[in-house]
Amino acid sequence: MAATATIKPPAEAVSAMPKRWTVPKWLLFAAAGFGVVATVYAIALALNWPFTQQSVQDILQERTLRSVTIAHFRRTYWPPGCVAEGISFLHRKHKNKPPLITIDKLVIEGSYTALLTVQHRLSRVIVVNMHVTVPPSDPNGGPNPVMPLTYSSNPQQSIAIDRLVADGAVLDFLSRDQAKKPFHIAIKKLMIDRLGNNAPLVYRTVISNSLPPGEIRSNGRFGPWNPQNPSSTPVQGSYSYENANLAAFSALSGTLFSSGSFTGTLGQIAVSGTASVPNFRLADTGHTRKLSTEFHAMVDGTNGNTALQQVIAHFDRTTVLCQGRVAGEKGQEGKNVSLDLSTANGRIEDLLRLFISAAEAPMTGSITLRAHVEVPYGPARFVERMNMKGAFGADAGQFTNKETQTAINRLSEDDPGKAQRGESDRGKELEKEDAGNVLSNLQGQATAKNGVVSLSNLSFEVPDANAWMHGTYGLVPPYNINLHGNLLTSHPSDAATGFKSFLLRAMTPFLKKKGQARVVPFKITGTYHGSRVDLDLAQKR
Repeated sequence: MAATATIKPPAEAVSAMPKRWTVPKWLLFAAAGFGVVATVYAIALALNWPFTQQSVQDILQERTLRSVTIAHFRRTYWPPGCVAEGISFLHRKHKNKPPLITIDKLVIEGSYTALLTVQHRLSRVIVVNMHVTVPPSDPNGGPNPVMPLTYSSNPQQSIAIDRLVADGAVLDFLSRDQAKKPFHIAIKKLMIDRLGNNAPLVYRTVISNSLPPGEIRSNGRFGPWNPQNPSSTPVQGSYSYENANLAAFSALSGTLFSSGSFTGTLGQIAVSGTASVPNFRLADTGHTRKLSTEFHAMVDGTNGNTALQQVIAHFDRTTVLCQGRVAGEKGQEGKNVSLDLSTANGRIEDLLRLFISAAEAPMTGSITLRAHVEVPYGPARFVERMNMKGAFGADAGQFTNKETQTAINRLSEDDPGKAQRGESDRGKELEKEDAGNVLSNLQGQATAKNGVVSLSNLSFEVPDANAWMHGTYGLVPPYNINLHGNLLTSHPSDAATGFKSFLLRAMTPFLKKKGQARVVPFKITGTYHGSRVDLDLAQKR
């Protein structure tokens, strides 16, 4: 038998051969355990997937206290979430009426981290083409209920949203007057961060407002929401309002630009800012001027009522200080305006041009004024709704109406009859003279109602004479004038020309007693464009 030889490989070859890798048992156990957990969690997610049509529908109904329908629904798994389309929020009682809220598409995005840690948190919610119809306010003064989408009466169902985007949303506020168009707000851009129950949300928005039409940009903080007392909800932020067309209001015209900041609570918001209208005009007049203001106000965000703590308005050469309130009444849609106004060293012509359409104000000069103005809500023109009561004074003033002065000059003749017939030679010469008549120590009281100004206790001085007047002045066409007065002079023979002269010369045949003071009655009647100055012989002296 032949011998069998055993051949051994070299030691280097043995060491170079690969060794079999053995998986540690602990790693196998860990992988198996993770697989079991993942399988169980996957089954749990499948059985308890939070983003189902029913769960979304239930949450929306619970938040708004309304029945909700969803036309189309699909789940998404990366990121985890869902897409709901054709969402309608129905009327509570009249479900056959058009829905109050509609949403074309609602995209909900969560995260697996939140799902793994059982957090009620969404990464992002996108609301596409939401339309909200807000019913008229309660005529008994009760507010419309507001239910934020993140508030829940059940703490177990509270949801936090990291970011909500609602570009293109539209809000229509209905009026109790069905003939009126809804108040329309188009939200071009809206982004809200940290939307949740117990934390203030941070927002940025661009809004197209309808009354007055213009664009509002705002950013700030809102909340946390207080469902038991909404008016105590904190607010803070800044805003700008651009290209607002004031012609939307029947009494005003111009383009408004405003910016400012606000802070406080929803029921008491402190607002400070500036506003300018480079082409401001009251609709009933023909004068356009630049208006600029600085203001501090308190606004009730639950009903829009505003307390004007201080408004400083500048126009032409006049500055007016204002305080007051813009507020509605129970059962009334619009707001009433109540203001206290004052100006020191203002200009008479600037104030008069606010209310007249004539190219030239009837008087110029400096003025001090204090007045209370009320403008109730209503369809009538501004000057017809305006109620005003005030007092004024001026150190110096000047008449500007040349037609009135011409009549005065004609009456300044020794022959009143000739002057009344327009046959005055001296009157023709005086027509060429300056129509201005300097007044001093002008003071009086005025009230305005139904478009008519009533003057009382009006007094002023001209050289060597004092005058007192009372009567009415129309602020609406045909701008009727009906003023009556008396002129007191201590030296009749010193009269030469002007306002005092025409009265004294006309009355000379009746009253002249050299060296003695005389009272001359006179009246101004007609309209501003065609006034007439006459002796008022029927007036009791």
